[in-house]
Amino acid sequence: IFDEILTSKRGKIKAIDIESYETYSDYIKNHDYVVAYFHSDYCPECEEFLPIFDEASRYKVLNKKWAFLRLDCARNSHVCLNNGIDQFPYSEVYRNHEIVDADLPNDLVALLELLQKLSTDPLVEIKTKEEFYKNFGYYSPIVEIDKLPEKKEEKKKKNDDDDDDEESDTVENTENNKEEENDDFYQCIKRIANEDFIKTFYFGIIETKDYKEKIVFDNENYPVTYLWDGICDNAVNFLRENKYPLLSKVDRNYLKELEDESRLLITLVTFPQNQKINYLINSLYKKLAFENRQHIFGYVDYEEDPDVFNNSFKIQLNSTNEIQFIINDFIDRSYYIHKPVFNLENQTEVEIIDGMKKIILNITNLKFETGSKFQDFINRLGINKMNNTQQVILIIVMIIFLVILVYFCGSPEDLDDDEYYEYEEVDTTGKEKSS
Repeated sequence: IFDEILTSKRGKIKAIDIESYETYSDYIKNHDYVVAYFHSDYCPECEEFLPIFDEASRYKVLNKKWAFLRLDCARNSHVCLNNGIDQFPYSEVYRNHEIVDADLPNDLVALLELLQKLSTDPLVEIKTKEEFYKNFGYYSPIVEIDKLPEKKEEKKKKNDDDDDDEESDTVENTENNKEEENDDFYQCIKRIANEDFIKTFYFGIIETKDYKEKIVFDNENYPVTYLWDGICDNAVNFLRENKYPLLSKVDRNYLKELEDESRLLITLVTFPQNQKINYLINSLYKKLAFENRQHIFGYVDYEEDPDVFNNSFKIQLNSTNEIQFIINDFIDRSYYIHKPVFNLENQTEVEIIDGMKKIILNITNLKFETGSKFQDFINRLGINKMNNTQQVILIIVMIIFLVILVYFCGSPEDLDDDEYYEYEEVDTTGKEKSS
């Protein structure tokens, strides 16, 4: 899908330093695609990202569409203050003069892919599903609609050329009403493709052969389907449920993308080059993922990225037959590491998958950790999952409990009773006591 980026010629750095708010506004008004990066001194993350930003601006396939803007808020603070920006780094992305909610990934390839995605049409009319899968992969949705937009335009033009007698008008109005009803699904997809999922999906648009309008994820022969029921929100929910592929290669960028995800991430850290493990991942483990779509499934290539979870915990594998099974809870910022590791030297692929199934079935009873005993205690109480009202009520209850505890454990009079205190009398006469 990103061959155009890979084969793109690279020229000089096209990132432009902006020194006035007026110039910044002009770029947004006069360019369809604008990406702006606000940075400042004493910002290590800014220093790391600026070379990546500059490198991205060299790709001609992108810089002919995108305006790359750099704003130094240490030297041009008025520009940043006018934008209400006082924390760094910060970025803004504009698509067709409208701001897009998109954080810039701190990785060149991911950044290039994001900008390419945002600057291309998310709706792709296709003739065959195979054509779409070849170019966009099995994890992109195909939308089957009653008629392709161009055919609807042809029919409308043909109807406009017909005789305008009363009977013809009646028939035409009836047909147009039907067309508008059929248009609802396409208009829904067009809207959500350009708004809700502009960073996520390309949608393959094709005519349905069974007269049923639908969205289909093939998932490489593990298909899931949504039949259009006239409610666009249901289509959005279906796409959100299938936002992630059945299996994803987990890396730091992927973990960052999942930071606010409410679903659990189930990961295998192992050696995919091992033939038996490769089979386990791409057949049995994929089927397990399909059967548990309420969770997200992935794998880590231990040889390529052994420290992917290093910010939370460290993984140590000693053999290419070993598989570490991990579950991440992003809401609690906690994790479960299964011990011992699975090992193909003394277990079959089926035994390993059966073991994983049992863990998933018992997932609510697993002991998740955060690396902090205090935070683990808070998580077990469920305080972090309470809303503001529930937290206030809990605090009031705890205060009342402490007051009662103090009341029953001692009285103020006890504190004034001299019999409970030992001390020497102070001689106020200034004379020494006789021995």
